[in-house]
Amino acid sequence: MAKFHCPLCKSLLSETKYYQVLRVADAQVKAQQEIKKQLQDAQRQKKEIIAQQKAAMIKLEREKRIAIKAGVEKGKQKEKSRADSLSRLVSKKSEDLQHATKKIKELEKHLKDGTTPQSAGHDFEKELVKQLANEFPSDKIEHTGKGGDIFHRVLFKSKEIGSILYECKKTTKFSNDYIHQTKRAISTRNATYGVLVTFASRKNSQGFFVDNEIIVVHPYGTVYIAQVLRNSIMEMNSLKLNHKELEERSQNLMNFIKSDDFKNSVNNTIYRTQELAKILLQEHKDHLKTWEKRFQHYNGIHGNTSGLQIATKNILSGQPLNKNLIKTEIKQLPAPEL
Repeated sequence: MAKFHCPLCKSLLSETKYYQVLRVADAQVKAQQEIKKQLQDAQRQKKEIIAQQKAAMIKLEREKRIAIKAGVEKGKQKEKSRADSLSRLVSKKSEDLQHATKKIKELEKHLKDGTTPQSAGHDFEKELVKQLANEFPSDKIEHTGKGGDIFHRVLFKSKEIGSILYECKKTTKFSNDYIHQTKRAISTRNATYGVLVTFASRKNSQGFFVDNEIIVVHPYGTVYIAQVLRNSIMEMNSLKLNHKELEERSQNLMNFIKSDDFKNSVNNTIYRTQELAKILLQEHKDHLKTWEKRFQHYNGIHGNTSGLQIATKNILSGQPLNKNLIKTEIKQLPAPEL
């Protein structure tokens, strides 16, 4: 019987779970390949800019020599104008070169850290506050920014029965200090659970892992984790357990969260969320293109009908037809705000 090992942590998985994790790993590989392609394009563009800048500099020096040799004042002015134009071109190419160099450095950093430009620029902390507030409208979500960036008070009949602390780290390199910092914040706020939200991850732990009872998760999987933790708080509150039983059930839950089944489910959720985000972005781009085409057609129809109306009016009023004048009289449709 074939054995399936997780491509990330090498643990033994069922065939179904193996292919779920494989899709997550495959998505990460595709993202890295895309960054490599962008990096190659950026390096090629940089070479082209350098060549264009060099050619412009050579031409500028040649034009300067011509201007110096010109003896007629009019000729001097003409060559000066051409030299000024070339100077502006050289200056523009210098700016383009700076932008290209900056872009290459950013892409190289993404490639090294295993992130994408989209994930690195994503302001997930504010977005997470909105998502938690929408997902749990009966709870109280506090955006403190210190001592735990987000504090989620779980309420039952307007009474707090537990809490979840979210420490957000917008970084590409993982540090064990983040775990200790979250631990301290939990103690300070007396939270039931602590979640470290970050794009960064340890080696062989993509998107989700547990360390020292702290759940570390990619931003795209945070709401899913919040649902699990909040449900456990609500469930334990309904059971009316004593302190010892609460500790035992909480430990059992944490053991389940550490399991491969739970980890694979979270990773699959993160993968599907990323795919949905890509689909949404593509859908938005497609809509913009469609709306632009529709506007062009509407504008063309408007121009045709307006031109006919003006021509008809001129004929009936006894004025000669002037196509150029008609074009100037046609009022363009206002462009849509996309």
